[in-house]
Amino acid sequence: MLVSFLRGLVFASATGMVMAAVAFQFPSMRAVSEEERIFNAENADLFGEDPYFYTHLQLRDLAADEGGEYAIVNIDGVDHQLRSGDMLVAPCLAISQFLKDAVLLDHCGSYALLWLNGRASGSSGMKLRIESAGAVKTPRDRPHIVDLRGESSIQQLVSDYRRRLYDRPLSLVGAVKVDVLKSENSREYYISPGRDKAIFPALALEPKDKIRAIDGVDLSEGEALTDVYEHLDDSEHLVLTLERNREDWVILLDFDPSDGVLK
Repeated sequence: MLVSFLRGLVFASATGMVMAAVAFQFPSMRAVSEEERIFNAENADLFGEDPYFYTHLQLRDLAADEGGEYAIVNIDGVDHQLRSGDMLVAPCLAISQFLKDAVLLDHCGSYALLWLNGRASGSSGMKLRIESAGAVKTPRDRPHIVDLRGESSIQQLVSDYRRRLYDRPLSLVGAVKVDVLKSENSREYYISPGRDKAIFPALALEPKDKIRAIDGVDLSEGEALTDVYEHLDDSEHLVLTLERNREDWVILLDFDPSDGVLK
């Protein structure tokens, strides 16, 4: 369904597919050092460029002591011992909750999973796009979590939609209704049942849910559709961030393990 939703977003934005195609031909440069972070921030001041950098994360270990659960997270080559609520990278990348073999990251209100030893993202772990400036933000209250990982019928459903996204994208048009509200600086996406009436109950969705993020990518950002589309073909899991009745909801999904990597 999430693939169906993404397909709807791409059709709602006329430039989405063009952006995705460009992203495959010209992948973004990765800024990982402190010098590059500073350079990006200075460029933003001098030339109006986006003040962002990429940080690379690996979950080395999950353990517990007298103080409770903690994680060993490698951040750009340096190991850190962190607990729930601790900040990984300013201004707002923090650990939200501990799950089996993973931690749920709060990326400024957009949630993502970091798996033990980079299990779901290969040996390189996870790469996230971070603001290089701004005041440190307090992590949000814990979201409601609906964990549908490991359910074979759900895995087959989302895997089927992913295959159709890349092989027969027009078949997904209208499967889910997407309403886009645009403002001067952002976009908001609300979903309702479309042609496929079974998706909503299967994935614990409700009409008029606001979709804020997929796999930690804030959908209000200008390059969000490109980032998600590029990331989706080799993902093993999906994390959907919803806003429902002014509360955060997170739906955890994964693909059929036999589906393989799409290229």
